[in-house]
Amino acid sequence: MVQEKLFSAPPSLVGDKVRLRPFMISDISDRYIAWLNDPQVVRYSNQRFRKHDQFSCENYFNSFSETDNFFVAITEKKNDLLLGTMTAYVASSHGTVDVGIMVGERSTWHQGVGQDAWNTMCNWLISAEVGFRKLTAGTARPNVGMVRIMERFGMQLEAVRSKQEIIEDAAVDILYYARFAHDA
Repeated sequence: MVQEKLFSAPPSLVGDKVRLRPFMISDISDRYIAWLNDPQVVRYSNQRFRKHDQFSCENYFNSFSETDNFFVAITEKKNDLLLGTMTAYVASSHGTVDVGIMVGERSTWHQGVGQDAWNTMCNWLISAEVGFRKLTAGTARPNVGMVRIMERFGMQLEAVRSKQEIIEDAAVDILYYARFAHDA
């Protein structure tokens, strides 16, 4: 069973291409804020409805304080350059965790950075060390890249909310995926 109180953030985790570490207030830079305001980066995220600034980013960062949830920086393995972020929303009582990812550095898209970060974080979350029994995630159907990441990790489609959100003037399905630790 999952520990009563996990870590405030996962330890530094190393994948093939990335290093994952706790997101720090110093990571909130003009570049990071620009990602959140980039229509291509947030194309499938509800972040597209907000205008982000230093204050909104600091508020979001602070929302993780004194919770079991994780806010993680995805960095280049060799030089700690911030490439994106991950979140993990924990329901300790149920042994579940819902994971999200944003690769903001567009120059790294289609190079396996998102998959490596996803695999590294999710394998840790369902490891015997941490012990979540179920991992979940969701995305809009048109977000083919995210669907591929989840499916390549062995997640199975669990539910569909038909025509749930409007993206680029079209009603689209929201897909929910899951993987149980015992399936690892």
